[in-house]
Amino acid sequence: MKGLSKIVEDEKYKNYIIDLISIIKKQAKEAKTEEDHPKEGCDSFNNGYLMAYHTVIEFMKNQTEVFKIDQEDIGLADIEPERDLL
Repeated sequence: MKGLSKIVEDEKYKNYIIDLISIIKKQAKEAKTEEDHPKEGCDSFNNGYLMAYHTVIEFMKNQTEVFKIDQEDIGLADIEPERDLL
């Protein structure tokens, strides 16, 4: 039974990571839209906000290489910070 609980626990963490990545990507894309169409006086803020998401997603993608995690498995394969957030 201990083996099954380990599988369930691993799946819980994987689902958490997938959900978190999905939320971060959605917010990053919203930040990109706001940066592309800023409200008056918000240019610098929007750019900084977007750059923060760029940095976070770039770091997350780099860490998948370090840990040998398939980006497709956790929902990171469909976003490229350089292409999608600049």
